[in-house]
Amino acid sequence: MKKIILLIVFTFTTLALFAQSDLFISEYVEGYGNNRAIELYNPTSAAIDLSQYSVGRFPNGGTSYEGIDLPADMIGSFETYVIVLDKRDSTGSGFETPVWNGYQLYDYCTDFLTGDTILSLDGDTIFCVQFNSDGLHLYGTEYRDFLDLEGKANTFQCPVYNVNNALYFNGNDAVALVKGSTINGDGSNIIDVVGVIGDPDMANNDAWVNASGGWLTRDKTLVRNPNVTSGTGPIAHALQDTFAYAEYTVYNRNSFGGLGNHECDCELSSTNELVNESFSLYPNPVSNEMIVEAQNDIERVEIYNMLGERVLSLNCGVHASTKVDLSVGKLETGIYVISLFFENDKQAVQKFVKE
Repeated sequence: MKKIILLIVFTFTTLALFAQSDLFISEYVEGYGNNRAIELYNPTSAAIDLSQYSVGRFPNGGTSYEGIDLPADMIGSFETYVIVLDKRDSTGSGFETPVWNGYQLYDYCTDFLTGDTILSLDGDTIFCVQFNSDGLHLYGTEYRDFLDLEGKANTFQCPVYNVNNALYFNGNDAVALVKGSTINGDGSNIIDVVGVIGDPDMANNDAWVNASGGWLTRDKTLVRNPNVTSGTGPIAHALQDTFAYAEYTVYNRNSFGGLGNHECDCELSSTNELVNESFSLYPNPVSNEMIVEAQNDIERVEIYNMLGERVLSLNCGVHASTKVDLSVGKLETGIYVISLFFENDKQAVQKFVKE
């Protein structure tokens, strides 16, 4: 899954592809040990199949992409999806140190030589979990949410570094969300980037920094500000791009509390709600005619392909009922998402296969 990007053929015209029509990275966690996580956010009005995407890193400011394909999970409209590095063995130490699960014993971090309490650049106290003489985490019986990264995950990825190291990012690795498994030669399928691809200074530096020289991407949690409603597109040194850290609120290392929830000033209706109402569609797979049935009247039906493009729309109007017959024979073979809209624009989604 490696490919050297031909940065010299990047074009600014590709940036127009990313205007609130796709996922973006809403939170970035680079903490102690193996505490690594990426949160994705769906700012669109339709559910999106994550199997069309990968996330990964460009090590040490380089241009070689190390990516991991995401599972075939759906991320709902205006919802998050949290990807955590797969280190869950409580007996692990060294490079196999587990991500925090909320039961570790903790105390204030202290300087190894002086014993003084370590403070952040903002003067806040930093907490550390406790270890025994063998380097193993010490656990208690009391659960503390602010120490729990494992419990925030929707999926765990990259358990073995030598098999795939996409999520083993440090402060000098640009992190990206990509449509597909590899990078197009013009970078047009790079949806979002934390950092700057191909930044030569990162080969010898620890992190991208703010105007005061403080670390931004190492030992930090970055949360996208609510006014950010789309990804960056390709951000590269060859384009003279810099890291737009003003888009983020920066938190101290090992800040996990916001994962799984994201505030976004996206163009959504206050009455639009993704509901868990069950509905049936048959046959599935389907060749030509399909029947959709729900408990409540279906007011509108929309079908999207895996690129997020709407390929069919049906407004039932005064003929709204609990059963709708659909003709999908003209759709190309593939996987689709059907969205049903009910009273007050409540919405339910499901996948189906067109033969």
